[in-house]
Amino acid sequence: MIIQLVDMADEEDEEIAILKEEFQWLLKEEVYSVLQHLRQILQECSKRFLLRTSGKSPLVKPEKFLLSSTNGSDNIKGVITVFGDNICQADITIRLHRHATQIYRTFIKEDIPWKLQQVQDAGNHLQCAMDHIACKGDHYDFQTAQEVIALMDELILCLQWARSCLLSPRKYSLEELYRNKSMRAFNPPLPVDSIINFYIHHSKLIMSTYYLTPAQGIRPQRPPVASIESKLGATFEVGQYRYEVAAQYQVECAVPWLNDVITLFTVALQTCQQLKDKVSVFGAYGTDIL
Repeated sequence: MIIQLVDMADEEDEEIAILKEEFQWLLKEEVYSVLQHLRQILQECSKRFLLRTSGKSPLVKPEKFLLSSTNGSDNIKGVITVFGDNICQADITIRLHRHATQIYRTFIKEDIPWKLQQVQDAGNHLQCAMDHIACKGDHYDFQTAQEVIALMDELILCLQWARSCLLSPRKYSLEELYRNKSMRAFNPPLPVDSIINFYIHHSKLIMSTYYLTPAQGIRPQRPPVASIESKLGATFEVGQYRYEVAAQYQVECAVPWLNDVITLFTVALQTCQQLKDKVSVFGAYGTDIL
């Protein structure tokens, strides 16, 4: 019986020794390899952004896109030029809601571009992830699983925020859209009864146009919550005036490099999670391994 217990203890010690060796190889070899791979993914992704660390990338250049309606409507037409996180040029034609036969044309020029805040925010989160990796250097000596897990948690958070900027656009109220300073980019200015908003959703750049009329009837006690989805019939107040959305139209275009960015963010997230899971497995064996 005693001999059996001794044998079991020896086997356990041998297993612990093997696990320790595997864990040290993971810390010294695989973690370094994965970080190198992550650095390459993020550097490739950064080539699509105007970042302080990426320099001038040949992939960031003015690109012209035709905005079109998914239902064939011709109430709005437009050609835009996107450069990084800006719409630097646009030629927009809208059919006025009150006068269907009248066409209104407005432009965006390079001197007053429309800032695509979602793209800028995604780039900032990407830069944050790259900074976290750079802080560890090329030959950082990880000593514990906690160090690796902490780094992966930081990277995962940055990358989730970056991807979310493009997949889940912020929901603005109608009043916020009406007061949006970005509309000053249009020259000549939009009619006072019109609102235009640009936003990113997945790999598409979308332009929504809202036509307003003075709201009739009793003022509601609680103004309805408006989101980035359909606002038709919704009301909002600006000062002493109350408006209602009488019509809403939408045109869009696919931006290929946005799809590349989302894919790279996803691959980087999966890579971080896989390394975190591998390191966490050793935690099940207790402090003897870690």
